[in-house]
Formats: sequence, C-alpha cells, structure tokens
Amino acid sequence: MIDTSVNQPHFWQVSRENQTYTELCNALYERELLRLSQLSTEQLLRLPNRLASLPFYIRRAASNILQQKNQLELDSQNASWYHKQASSCPARKQHADPIDAFYNKYAKPGLIVPLYITQLTQEQIVLDSVDEVDSEGLRLHCNEHGWFSFSGTPLESQNSDKFLLKPVKTIVTAACCGHQWLNGDKKPPRRLSLRELLLASRLNWQNFAKPLPALLD
Repeated sequence: MIDTSVNQPHFWQVSRENQTYTELCNALYERELLRLSQLSTEQLLRLPNRLASLPFYIRRAASNILQQKNQLELDSQNASWYHKQASSCPARKQHADPIDAFYNKYAKPGLIVPLYITQLTQEQIVLDSVDEVDSEGLRLHCNEHGWFSFSGTPLESQNSDKFLLKPVKTIVTAACCGHQWLNGDKKPPRRLSLRELLLASRLNWQNFAKPLPALLD
C-alpha cells in the first residue's frame, strides 16, 4: 500500500491565506480595542453594543480585504494598504465641473465616495458612503459627514472644512492608504478606522460608480 500521508497537510499547518486572515483580525482587534478604550464618558453607554458587534465586523473586514483586488500592497500585520504617496494632496487637482457631472450621473445610496478634509494646514482624504440623494436639490448626504452639493461644496456648518471629490484612482489610493500632508509636505499615513476599511474593501477599482457587494459570513 502506498502511503500518501506526505501529500496531506497536517492539522497544524496553516495556509498562507489563513495566516493573513488571522493577522488581519489580530491587528483590527488591537486597533479597535485601543479606540474603544478612548471613548468619552458620554459614549460609554454604547460600549456593550459596540463590543458585541466587534467580532462580526472584524471578520467581515478581514474577509473582504482578502477578496479585494487593487493596485495596493497589503500589510496584514497592521491591517493597512500601502502605495507610493504623492508629493502633494491630489485633491487640489480636482475641479467642480467634473465632480458635478459624476454625481449628477451616479449619485445613489450606497455609493462609496472620497472626501477632502483640511484642518489648518493638514490635509487628508477619507471615505464615506451616500445614504440619501436629493436629485431636485442637486445634493447628497454622506452617512458620517453630512450634506454636499453635487459639485462638492459642503452645505452644513459642521462640514465646512470638507469637500466632496470625484472617485478616481489617485484620490481613492490616497484615502485607502491613509495618506496625509502637513504644510504641503508628506507625513506618515494614518491608520484607517474599521468603518473606513469596510468601505475600502468594497471599492470596485474597475468602476468606482459600482461598489462591490459586501460578503456574507
């Protein structure tokens, strides 16, 4: 009888994909637990619910990240994407007319969008999702950052330091990698929140107007 056991993986052997998944989960747990430990007193009332839902969203994020196909390099131990950073923020190259044309055509709930945020001399690009569209008023509402016109301008006092951008590869790359600039110079990237990672993992890099469906556990 031929012994084929040498061709069979032992129970303790872990595939490369499983190892990456584990590293992603560990990194996300560390990051989110640190963030939750810094909640304000007013936010502590919601802590039990957030802790209860954390495993689900971390598994979802890790699974989606593994399925994501893009031009970025994944650092699974830090749950971060990397790519060469532009010398200056690419949001400066965008103009209102192309932004307006894009959202007049593609604005809809569920669309993942980039936002330019400038605070004093610090610049960064973040991701959000559209949850309401007012076609008559030529405006849309982002889940976290509020109302913007189709041309990108903020429509609320609380988001006056933000600007809605058209999703193109340079912009989305900067958002996914956490690129940021201070006084016009490149600075070390920030780490994306779990929510941003979930949004980033659903980006369709072939067509940003059509997000990928979320994976089911």
